[in-house]
Amino acid sequence: MAWRHVTLARVLLLGLATPFASAADSKKDGLASEEIQHRTVYTGNATEPVLSSPPTDKWWKSNICQGSYCVYTNLRIANRRGLVLVTKPDEYNKVERIEAYLERADNKWEDGSLLAETEILEKGLGLTAKQSIRRGKPLSSWSPVLLVHKDLFEDVVKKKERTRLLEAAINYLPDDTRAAFNRQRNRPGHNSGESPRSIEEILYAHPFEVDLGAGYRQEHSSKHYINYPEVALFQHDCRPNVAFYIDQHLQHRTTVARKVAEGEELSISYIDPFLPRKERSDWVKRFRGSSKPCPCAACTGNNKPSQLKKSDKNLAEINSIKAELKNHDSKKVTVSLIDRYVKLMQEEKLQAKYAEAWELAALNYNYLGEDKKAKKYADLAVQAGIVEGGKDSNDVVAMRVFASDVKGHYSYRYTLKRRGIKEPGN
Repeated sequence: MAWRHVTLARVLLLGLATPFASAADSKKDGLASEEIQHRTVYTGNATEPVLSSPPTDKWWKSNICQGSYCVYTNLRIANRRGLVLVTKPDEYNKVERIEAYLERADNKWEDGSLLAETEILEKGLGLTAKQSIRRGKPLSSWSPVLLVHKDLFEDVVKKKERTRLLEAAINYLPDDTRAAFNRQRNRPGHNSGESPRSIEEILYAHPFEVDLGAGYRQEHSSKHYINYPEVALFQHDCRPNVAFYIDQHLQHRTTVARKVAEGEELSISYIDPFLPRKERSDWVKRFRGSSKPCPCAACTGNNKPSQLKKSDKNLAEINSIKAELKNHDSKKVTVSLIDRYVKLMQEEKLQAKYAEAWELAALNYNYLGEDKKAKKYADLAVQAGIVEGGKDSNDVVAMRVFASDVKGHYSYRYTLKRRGIKEPGN
């Protein structure tokens, strides 16, 4: 049972799509409320301008393509929030089939009175808590506005051609949604006159990824970069206080992973927090727009070298122990080793990643016949799993079953049996 709700992704822009002439929509079916503009879009495979205007009540395939990748839009979907795709025909058909689920999107901050937009030092515009917020408090739920097939960036070699395609796609979002997307173009310290972020840079800086699943041609990848403009307000921290996941309906959900104090920054981790510090810091420097190493406490040690050294050592040990706990044949796993793993996870403030850790602890305690500890950490895994993946996720359901009868689970004394150790009294 692996907690793989989201994998971290990457992607880079310029721009070319200009208004041509506006025409108010005269439909009276209530499906369209915004004015739709005709736009002239130049693409790499067109010799003449293409004048096109998407319908406001259904999916639309544009004539804007580069090789096998085309722009698809739906201006009505998700209560007129809209969605644009840059993908292949097979992948477009998959998204079209889940339209009914996208229509159920909440698209909201759960309680906006708890949050304040604040300029975060060395990071840019972010969010802070206006009051103390408890662990497990849902913060937001958003549907995507852009999906881009990952293979585009390998198959379309020329950046200029990718840029034209991506800019054309964004240009077809409804006005309010496009404005929300464009807020992401601001860099930290954007008043300094720096050029705005490109679309590719935006996708790199907020790297979310989904797999639309296998189609009839299963040898082809279905992985897409996916963008949620509002989520960009959560700045990065390698030890975040907010967890997130993308559910089966492509909604991005955020939940408080540990208690947040009034005035504290609300953050998520855009990169695997278990990576070595140098890799994390270099990633932030390259992709988060400030051209500076990661400024979070886990990467700076609050300017205390001894604290940094200890944290690096802890993280290396966490990864080492995790590898042993995942190996059913490991002879190194003992109760004290599991205890050490639990302690290090807490010490490193990895609350946004507790679900998998507590699951591993629960199973390995049970392998060694420690049923009380197994039960305790199974219950904790359920709590963390709800935060990190939702109450109906497969892992939460599995851990609930496990917690209900740890001795009846296959894992009870599994390792001891393999080591030939009999249960007391036998």
